[in-house]
Amino acid sequence: MKSFYLLILACAAVVALMPAQAQGRRNRPGKTAAPASSAVPAAPKTGVRFVVCSPTGENMPSPLYVRNGKEFTAIQIGSRTTSPRVKPVGGVVEFWKENPMPTAGMADKKDKGAAASSKLPDPFFTVTVPANIGSKSVCILSPSKDIEKTNTLFLNESDFPRKGVHIINLSSFPLQMTTSEKGDFSDKKESKIGVYRREDGISPSNSWSFKGEKGQQVGFILTYTEKGAKAPKRIKASSFTVSGQQAVINVVVKDPKLNRPRLMTIQLSDDKN
Repeated sequence: MKSFYLLILACAAVVALMPAQAQGRRNRPGKTAAPASSAVPAAPKTGVRFVVCSPTGENMPSPLYVRNGKEFTAIQIGSRTTSPRVKPVGGVVEFWKENPMPTAGMADKKDKGAAASSKLPDPFFTVTVPANIGSKSVCILSPSKDIEKTNTLFLNESDFPRKGVHIINLSSFPLQMTTSEKGDFSDKKESKIGVYRREDGISPSNSWSFKGEKGQQVGFILTYTEKGAKAPKRIKASSFTVSGQQAVINVVVKDPKLNRPRLMTIQLSDDKN
């Protein structure tokens, strides 16, 4: 009889524990959701892309910070490929060496104390965008040790289709581009490319373009003529392949050390905007 009562008490204890265990499972905290990462501001659909073209070898500091809406974004400005697009504010693009803080300068105008404390530091460098430039453009920077003496040159992207090879002569040397679609120059075509004058800007007289077909290979010889010289001198002889996804812009500048033209290449790809 005593064993029977002990068995009943044991069963009751098990039944009493079961709801508590089930409740414990129901109240068990689920996995904590990982916090969402800070959203990166979308790149502007219009504006300026920057690239360095430096005959002297000077470079821009990197990274530099620019406005992107109400925030500031770090960008790299190098040679050959363009930077992300930057939208001018008030006709200028301002650069800072350090992030001036995303909330700086955004205080309520009614709060004079907050506005004063959030004043932006002076920019490291400012580029003025010409009023007549297109909504999508490329700014070629020629840096100087004195940043204020950095030269700028703007190109309308609409002037350069997303394929083909182009030459812009920014030097004081007359150029000649000889091409051969066969590759053996039995079908050669010669084109004169005049010198650059700032007052005239970039024009058909100082530039050259070959659009061609995607994948097309073309042989070329690029030469220049020194003042008073009877025969031209070669800059480069090779071949190029036409891309269907980017334009290749060859900028010819004067190398101050060698006193001769120098070829610098910019790859202008479609930014999908």
